[in-house]
Amino acid sequence: MAYAFQTRIELECADGFYPRSDLSTYQSDDFELRLGDLHYRDVREYAVGRNTSAGWQERRDATNDPLPVTRVWTDFLPQQEVERVVPARSDGVEFGMEALARAAVSGAEAVSAALDSLPELYAEWRRGQEGMMTGLAPRRLKTGQALLENVDTAGSRIRDGIDLLKRDTVAREAFGLMNTAMAMANRRREAVIQQKLPGDVDPPNMAAVPASLRPPQSRWRDRPKQW
Repeated sequence: MAYAFQTRIELECADGFYPRSDLSTYQSDDFELRLGDLHYRDVREYAVGRNTSAGWQERRDATNDPLPVTRVWTDFLPQQEVERVVPARSDGVEFGMEALARAAVSGAEAVSAALDSLPELYAEWRRGQEGMMTGLAPRRLKTGQALLENVDTAGSRIRDGIDLLKRDTVAREAFGLMNTAMAMANRRREAVIQQKLPGDVDPPNMAAVPASLRPPQSRWRDRPKQW
C-alpha cells in the first residue's frame, strides 16, 4: 500500500481552460465585500483546489494579447508577487514633510505656494476615476458612485484644510509639528533599513494631509462649540 501527501497534480489542455469570475460578493450588503468585487472584477481564475491552492500559467503573444491558459496545477505553497505602492508625484504640490514643516513656519503665503494646486489635481484625478465607470454592471456602478461621493467629501476636506492652514496660526503650527515629528521618525526608520545615518536618507513625503485638519461633520456635529 502506498500513500501520497501533498502531491502536485497538473492538467494540460491544448484548447485552454475556461476562466470564471468570482461573483460570490456581487449581491452582498457588506460594502467592503462589494468594494472587493468592484476592484477585482477583471480577475479570472482557471482552477480551484480542495484543501490546497491552485496555480496556472498565463501567457501573452507578441502584441500583448492574452493566450489561452493551457496548464493548471495544485499548489500547496503558493507564491504571489505584491506590487509596491509608490506615492504619486505632482508638479506644483509639495509633498515633502520637512519642506511642508518649513512652509508652515514661514507663513500663509508659503503654505499657499506649497498646497494650493492640490485640490484641483485631486479633482482631475476624480474625473479620471469617473470615466472608468462606463460599462459597469448596475451593482458595481452603485458601488462606484458611493466611492465618488467619498472622494467628493475628501476633496472638500482638503480644500477646507488648506484654507484653515492659511488663516489660522495655531493650525499651521500643529501642521508643522506633525510633519516634523513624522519626518524624524521616517528618517530613523529608513536609516536602519538602508544602514545609513538619518541625515543621509531621502527626505520623507507628506504625513499630515490637509484633509485631516477638519474632522468629518457627521462624526463631530454634536460636539460642544468650544471643541
